[in-house]
Parts: sequence; structure tokens; C-alpha cells
Amino acid sequence: MSCKCHSWKYESKCLITSGGSDKVREMDQTSIMEKQDARVTKTRRKVLDAGAVVLFTDGWSEVTHMRLAKETGVARGTIYRHWPTIDDLIVEIFESCDPAPYAAEQTGELRADIIAELTLLSENLVSSKLGDVILNAARLADKNAMMARVHTAMHDIIRQPFLAILSDHGQKPDIEAVGRTLIAPILYHHLFEAGQKQLNVELIVDCFLFGLG
Repeated sequence: MSCKCHSWKYESKCLITSGGSDKVREMDQTSIMEKQDARVTKTRRKVLDAGAVVLFTDGWSEVTHMRLAKETGVARGTIYRHWPTIDDLIVEIFESCDPAPYAAEQTGELRADIIAELTLLSENLVSSKLGDVILNAARLADKNAMMARVHTAMHDIIRQPFLAILSDHGQKPDIEAVGRTLIAPILYHHLFEAGQKQLNVELIVDCFLFGLG
């Protein structure tokens, strides 16, 4: 007889004869499960990637089940089944992110590399909705445990390139110093001082390096 296995629009026919051995049936079922798992993983990644694009291009409020269904072609009910709320999805976007060690091109010189990375972060704050995402997560972190996770994961991702640069140059990375002295001034400027004061990335980096001794 034949059986159909449905998962994420996946459909496969497996032939199981009534007189076949248990081992053959077990192998068929294992193969089906592996294919289903691969399909689910691929589809989840597709939705998460689309969610990240919408989040940073159009903003927090535009990340909806309906929008992601439209962007990916995945049924809205399927997206709801895996992420009952948009908060669930946004948390996973950040917690499943595997950032590259660096975003900017490296020169091999510590000061220049940090300046390049910090400049790129500054440009991203201008050209994307990253600032809005940071503000939303910070605003909700004290009241919402899931947003607190987003806030933590997001700052870990932002710090990662700077920690990698310091480590590659033989410096012991200080997570708190990187956040407080390098990243915080950039975030503060773009979130609260944009258009009022000119940003001096080199001065920020020099102050940070002076603190390293």
C-alpha cells in the first residue's frame, strides 16, 4: 500500500508492503522523517531570513504573519504554528543569528580596523531601521522577558566584531568597555543627537584605545 506524509507542503509517497520486514519499514520511515526535518528547517530559515529583511528595512511594525506569508509564500497558518506571536519570531531572528566576525574590511591595524567597523555601524543606523529596533527592544526589555532576550542578543551581535578585532590584535576583549566606550556613544548620537551634533568616530576610538593603556 502507499502512504502520504505531509509537512510544510511536503508530500512524499513511500511504498510499504504488507509482508515487508520491520527493518524495511523502519528505514522508509526514517528516510521520510529526515526529508521532513530538512524541509521544515529550510522553510523556517526562509521565514526567519525574510523577517530579518523586513525588520531592518521597513521597521518593527511591518513584521507581521501576513507580511511574511506574502514575502515567502509560506502559509500564514504554518507561520503561526511555529511562531504564535511576532515577538516569538523576532526573538528567534536574533538568537539564531550567527554574525560574521567582521563586517568592515580589515586593514591589519588596530585603530583603523575599529574605526572602519564603527563607521559601518554608524552608517547602518542611518540607512536601516536598526535604531528603531534597538529603541523598541530597550523600551520593552524591563516589562517583557522576550524583549529582554532580544535586547541582550542584539547587543551581543553588535559587540561581536569589535571583540574579534581586539582579540586578533592580541588585546584581551573587555565586553563592558566595548559597549560603554565604543558602541554607546554611537547609539546615543544616532538615537538622540542626530542632526544636532557631528559624530566624531575617530575621537571615540582614540578615547577607547587610551583606556586600553
